[in-house]
Amino acid sequence: MKTLKIFSLRKAVLVIGTTMVFLLFSSLNTTESISNTPTKHVVSIYQMKFVPEKIQVKKGDIIEWVNKDIVPHDVTELNKKWASKTLNKGDSFSKKITTNFDYFCSIHIVMKGSVSIKD
Repeated sequence: MKTLKIFSLRKAVLVIGTTMVFLLFSSLNTTESISNTPTKHVVSIYQMKFVPEKIQVKKGDIIEWVNKDIVPHDVTELNKKWASKTLNKGDSFSKKITTNFDYFCSIHIVMKGSVSIKD
């Protein structure tokens, strides 16, 4: 009878230990997935400015430019590798960020901004 109790106790400890290890690794994996989720950043276009003018994001994050101004604007990469369509008031343009870049409004060339990737 004593041997049976020891066997049952060992079995219970093994089951509880295995369950705890499984839960620990499951929670680590969930945390990792959450931290890899891209963050959305908003740059407002207002009063002939990009606000904020300079923004730092993580690689893979998304920036959304929203035109809150009364005149049309666009978002054009400095070397014209890409550009948004013309954004009228209320329109927006989103881009997944993979590298550092400077940009400007090709309609109003005094409007400039920059995006840099932080570690």
